[in-house]
Amino acid sequence: MAISPVWLFMFVIRQTCSLSNVKHALVVETECRHSRSMTSSANTDAMPRPPRYDGAANRKRVLDAALKVFARVGFAGASVRMIAAEAGIEQGHLTYYFPSKMALWRGVVEAFAPEPLRRVKAALPASAGLDAASAARLVLPELLRCFADNSELTRLMLQELSVNSDRSAWLANHFAQPVWAAVQPLFQHLDEEGHLRGTPPELAYFTMIGSALVTFGNAELIHRFTTQDPLSRDAVEQAIEHIVGSLVSR
Repeated sequence: MAISPVWLFMFVIRQTCSLSNVKHALVVETECRHSRSMTSSANTDAMPRPPRYDGAANRKRVLDAALKVFARVGFAGASVRMIAAEAGIEQGHLTYYFPSKMALWRGVVEAFAPEPLRRVKAALPASAGLDAASAARLVLPELLRCFADNSELTRLMLQELSVNSDRSAWLANHFAQPVWAAVQPLFQHLDEEGHLRGTPPELAYFTMIGSALVTFGNAELIHRFTTQDPLSRDAVEQAIEHIVGSLVSR
């Protein structure tokens, strides 16, 4: 059958138009995509960038939360999940900083416990040349105020030092022993001048520390029985005066 030239011409025209439409559609789609990309880029540039991730701030938040939980329920009662909830972060995020509960405990103690020794060392130079009683009244209150200023750490230490464990041994070696070494000459001086009234300097020192731990580490219990806040400024200074006064004969 012969094909009409007119039909063939119309067929080619239709196909060409169809291909042209396809090409036009592709061009339009490409231009639209480019336009959307440019718009998205412009919007992204216009949007405020989030603040940079602050690892140090998050680490401190975790340590603050861990101290609260350990002081509230003790090491045995605490869990990484509880500490993460207290810090307001995911548990997996917390373990990025501290892979275990023990690592958290060590982190808390290492972050907060050095303060008493720092204060003692800062106060000792001013006591040089003073009599034992005057030196004690200058230096020892600085040490004892640390227990009141961070009552949660004091409660944690009271709990840990009340039992025999690897943690209490670590505290004794890294916290108690260095502080005692710093104030031992002062207690020897108090003994030599007769202020300790025959009590061995070591026993006098640990009696003083025990009084501070119980007084400032059990603030809620004391408040429950006395309706007074032992952590108020006046109460703290009165308690410290009483504790130091028991060491220094008048």
